[in-house]
Amino acid sequence: MDQVNNSFDVIIIGAGPSGCSCAHQLLDAGKKVLVMDKSKFPRHKPCAGGITMKTLRHLPINIDHLVEHTAKEMKFSFGGSKEINLSHDNGSCVMVIRDKFDSYFFEQTIKKGAVFEKIDKIKQITNTQKKVIIEVDGKIYEADFLIGADGANSTVRKLTSDLKYKTPVYAYEGIVEKSDLEYVTEFIFNESGYAWIFPKDKHYNVGIGNLIPNKNSKKPSKKDLFSFVSEYFHTDKITNITAFPIGTEGDSYKANDNIFLVGDAAGFAESLLGEGIYNAIVSGKYAARAIIDSKLSSHSANQLYNNFLDSFTKELKLYRKGSKILYGYPRISYWMMKLGLGKKFMNGYSTGKTLTEIMGKSNVYLN
Repeated sequence: MDQVNNSFDVIIIGAGPSGCSCAHQLLDAGKKVLVMDKSKFPRHKPCAGGITMKTLRHLPINIDHLVEHTAKEMKFSFGGSKEINLSHDNGSCVMVIRDKFDSYFFEQTIKKGAVFEKIDKIKQITNTQKKVIIEVDGKIYEADFLIGADGANSTVRKLTSDLKYKTPVYAYEGIVEKSDLEYVTEFIFNESGYAWIFPKDKHYNVGIGNLIPNKNSKKPSKKDLFSFVSEYFHTDKITNITAFPIGTEGDSYKANDNIFLVGDAAGFAESLLGEGIYNAIVSGKYAARAIIDSKLSSHSANQLYNNFLDSFTKELKLYRKGSKILYGYPRISYWMMKLGLGKKFMNGYSTGKTLTEIMGKSNVYLN
């Protein structure tokens, strides 16, 4: 095995938003960081591309030049004439093309000083308590800490933790070119789960998914996506169709020793509307903060990250409670939103609040 210049403070597997968020914090603190990914950038990433206002507060980069639309109007549809139309001058989120966003974030991370290695396959990860040893593509790397930021199908999670996705959820998405008809940002709820329409500059990102599987739900299919597009857009022309898993089962995740999972690798996508980028950015940021702050604390980085997770996962559990109501009792959800909850939700998201803050409480992990 080659063993040349392979020792780092932190190795991050995965160069998406959670990995880059983590790397930025570590680099600001002078850490020697290696980022590994199976892809070169730019690369295709299936994602609706909505970035909420609360996410922008934690992003270490400016993405104004990537914004293609601001969701100042939103619609929630529950079938038939049951629709809730909401608006706010700030907008609940901004729309980007995920491929471009990831590529720019990655480029800025490398410019900041991260070392990058494109890899093929991780063969083995060994934790010696003092160091993490990684065998990949015939080489051996070591680091004080390993960050698993490699998405919902995380290899790091499978090799190093007991966290398993027992009831994985999936989505299909694609692109519909814009015509004379204009659509606002919309979520449509049905017996199989939900669908979305996210406006971009020249197209709509559309998709279908199921966030809370139950005995009456079925896994979404490409045929279902075509049926949705045909019904709403009156066309069968849809491109860039991609199926992807959504990591939503990290409500009780705890880090082990000096290996931390972040983002979808830890199952941090919320299960109400499937937002993952915010939780990816924040978990990456605070995993890095735990490593940095442990040098000035009597607590280990593991303890500090798990303290963060104690508070952070309460937010995920709140989303899960909301999703059980939304998808289990759509009629009740419709009336709750119509009678004030919808406006409260829109106003809160548009002013950068988390769901916990919208419900009138403070988020301990953000303090």
